[in-house]
Amino acid sequence: MVFMSEKKPRSAQSVSDMIRSLGAVGLLVGLLATFVWLTRTDSEQVLREVNWQGIAIGAQSRTDIPTLGPVGLDKSWVATSARLENVGDTQVWRVGVVSPTTEYVSVIVSKTDIKKLIKTYVNIESEEETTRVIGNKTYTALEDQENRALYISEAGINTLIYSTANWDEITKFVESLKVPTK
Repeated sequence: MVFMSEKKPRSAQSVSDMIRSLGAVGLLVGLLATFVWLTRTDSEQVLREVNWQGIAIGAQSRTDIPTLGPVGLDKSWVATSARLENVGDTQVWRVGVVSPTTEYVSVIVSKTDIKKLIKTYVNIESEEETTRVIGNKTYTALEDQENRALYISEAGINTLIYSTANWDEITKFVESLKVPTK
């Protein structure tokens, strides 16, 4: 007498085969994801450079505040943002730059009250103010362990420089600030 194993119906076979196949594929995907996660390297951050001078020249026809930015710095300073925006009912001109040491430096210009600008754009814990002379101008300075800010008010225009860079880079940036021309 020959005993034959009992065959399962075809529908039961295909469902169990499909579940086994999905499990095998899931296992392979999990192994691949683990391999990629463990062997990844921190690549350099790619900076998207913007032509801040072109944006500034275009904005000059829409505002009465100076569209300041760093003129004449070498190519290791990379402009990453430039915009004319409204804060409440006043306009704000902003240019953000990454320094040669990959720190952030920005200039913010507006007729908005300087304390409101600082509250809106600066993340500094310290309220202790000092002064710094750069060129022939005296700026008020704020500083904590990671961030630095300078500000000055001239003829109703408030200029705020906010940065994570060291004072030498900030000074070089401030000395380069000019309104671009066509």
